[in-house]
Order: sequence, then C-alpha cells, then structure tokens
Amino acid sequence: HRNRQYYQATTCSTGPGSKTMNCSSLSLLLFATQLLSCASFIAPQSSILSCNKPSILWKQITLHAASEESTTSSPLHSEKRRNILQTALIAAAPYLTATTVITTTTAQPAFAAASEKPPPIIPLLTTAKRLRTVPLFAIVDGNGTPFHTYDKDSAGGFGYFFTSYISAEYVLDDAKKAYEKAKVEAAQKKEAGDTTNNGSIGEDGTGEVPDTWGQARIVTVPLDIAMQLSVKKTQSVAQNAKGKTFSTYYQVIPATEDLNAALRIDSGQRFKERGRVPLFFVDGLRLPSNEEGLDRVTPAYFILKDLVKEWKKQHPDSDLPKIQVRELNETFRAMITPGGRDQSVKDLVFVANSESVAKAKECPRSYKLGEMILTK
Repeated sequence: HRNRQYYQATTCSTGPGSKTMNCSSLSLLLFATQLLSCASFIAPQSSILSCNKPSILWKQITLHAASEESTTSSPLHSEKRRNILQTALIAAAPYLTATTVITTTTAQPAFAAASEKPPPIIPLLTTAKRLRTVPLFAIVDGNGTPFHTYDKDSAGGFGYFFTSYISAEYVLDDAKKAYEKAKVEAAQKKEAGDTTNNGSIGEDGTGEVPDTWGQARIVTVPLDIAMQLSVKKTQSVAQNAKGKTFSTYYQVIPATEDLNAALRIDSGQRFKERGRVPLFFVDGLRLPSNEEGLDRVTPAYFILKDLVKEWKKQHPDSDLPKIQVRELNETFRAMITPGGRDQSVKDLVFVANSESVAKAKECPRSYKLGEMILTK
C-alpha cells in the first residue's frame, strides 16, 4: 500500500602542567556526551487525531530525486553531500533528552576524530539548541517503532517527520482506513488460496498484515534530532521483513498550507521538490535573545500566520514588510558547514508552529532507532 535530514570543531588540549581542559575541549566533551545517544531514529508524514488514538498504515509519500544543491536529494544522489556534512557532525548513537526517549538496537558508530577543518559560522552546540525548541511529529507503533515507506530505487526505507501535528494526524487517519482495508483483502486472498506476497517488503517479506499497524500513534521528536538523521548514514532492521536490514533516509515534511504560501512567494522549482521546508521572515522583525553575546535575534517562522501575528504585536501601526522565505535544509547546512560564510544565519533562530508546540506537550515521546516497520 502506497504512503505519504553540530559540534564545535575544537581541539582538546592542555597546556604543560595544566590540570584542566580548555573551554573548547570541555564544550566538545559535553556535546559528545549528549550525542552519545542519537543514531536509530525514524519518522513518518501528515495528520490530526488524538496522540494515543490507535491507527495504522498510510499512503506512501513518493520521493522525487533532487539535484546536488537540493536540500533533500534522493539517496542515490546525496552520498557526497552526506559524507561532507557528516564530517561536521560528531558521529553518535542514541540521543537522549529530558523529553524524548530514543532507543537504539543497532551498533553505535564510533566518535569521529578531531577535524582540522575550520569551525562552522555558529558553534554546533548553539545550532543544536536553536533547533531543539521546534517539535516535530512522527508515526510509530505501540512500542515506539517508526513506520517507514519502502523506496524501490534505493531499496531503503524513508522516515518522515512532520512540522504540523494536523498533517501527521491526516496521515494517521488514512493509515487506519488503509489498515482495515488491508486486513479484509488479506483475509479474502487467504480464503481464496492466493499466496501472492503482496504485503511483502524485500525478498524475505511476509504477506501478513502486521497487527502493530493497528496500534499506530503520533509521537513528538525535536528538530535537532531529525536534522542530524537527515545527514547521517543509518540502517534499521525491518520488523516485518524477517529481520532484514535496510538503509534509512529521513525528511522533514511541512504542512501543505505553509508549502503553498512559500510557492506564492517563491514560484521557482525550490519548493516543488519533496522535502523542502519553508521558513518565513521579514526585515526589521527582531526578538529578545537568551543567548550570551546576542541581545536580539532574527526569527524564522515555520508558519506564516505566526510571523504576521508577531509583526502586528510589535508594529501595530506599520504595514507588514515584504515577506521572504528561506529553506530549512539549506539553512541547516549553512550553519554546520565547516568554514561557512553565510552571515545571515549567525543570529537566526527558529520559531515553531505555535499549535504544534501545544500539541507536543500532549504526545508520547518514545521513538526507536535501528528498528522500523516498512510500508509499500
């Protein structure tokens, strides 16, 4: 059934006779400790139901290969970009925060050696903190195992994170209907003696409809985790493919209304590619900063109406300036690329969908890495 991507490069050194590490070394150590828990994550696509309401299967999100410059190019064309960006990240395993429990069942990659490359334009820990305030949503089974869609071209599984709870709910609702239909069809084929493996994933799949799809639910995952996964090479074991391991890829999926708003501003090809996520901003809009050394920051909004609301709050008697849009994945790369020179990201912060922030407080926070349920 068809359904709908940090770390300051510091050198750990101590002076002769010094008994303590320098600040850069300590930052790296602290960050490494945090990251020593992030590598088997996955996610799905869009809808709005109760977080704990059971549901299932979903329509596969057809992925379109993008160019090398694309923010979310296909796995067949993104290996070079992944390899480059991974040098900016400290290779890690399961990631743990106070609000999200990530579990991993795969071997944990070793930490990368210190790099001689120049540091990114923003300290990686700062980038992580800015991203972490944005909640995303994924669809998992009752045990926190995410649903992925099988892509024949890459022979891998795609996981999706949604910026909108409503989007995730729509997908979950569709999944519930698809699950019930699949059960009926499977029963009819079994009764007719049809052994065709229509429900299989890969060569060793099974035609049975997994009951876990009937227990699907929405969980919340922070944006920093999703973005790390989008540039990492990961693999997961498919529970419904007799333990077969597949390469996994991740994308963040924006709400349709936000994507349409971006297309009205930028009608080119950029936001017509799958996985592009718009961020809205205007010149002259600033917010107080809680970062040391920054008094004010420039907000980039995931939802246009939140930007308009904030402008009217700050400038009730002024017309809204021209709305501009930038892309999430491109912005993330500009922040973490060694030796980056994009000055526009230095004081840029991400403002989450206000409705999603409220919904995230109600959602479970368990997400398994290294395991998945594949759908066609």
